[in-house]
Amino acid sequence: MQLFIFEGNGMVDPGLYELVEKILWAVSFITIGGTLAVMFFLVFAQSILGSKTIHSQLELLLRQNRQICEQLKQIAQHLEKEDNKPKKPEK
Repeated sequence: MQLFIFEGNGMVDPGLYELVEKILWAVSFITIGGTLAVMFFLVFAQSILGSKTIHSQLELLLRQNRQICEQLKQIAQHLEKEDNKPKKPEK
């Protein structure tokens, strides 16, 4: 990659030329890395975001399951209390 920078009639300091060349080299690596990152996200975004959704749904189901278990325990305790009450004789 050649880069010519002219200022007036003479060339610019060679150190500046090397600095610009190193900056372009670094920017090209950053660009390639960013492009690969975007491609990776676009390819795997559905599975990444989908797994988060599935995880949150499983947590919700787990909470609901715990609530149902608590309610069933309360129902069972209530039924035990009613079974232990002495029955009134029928007339």
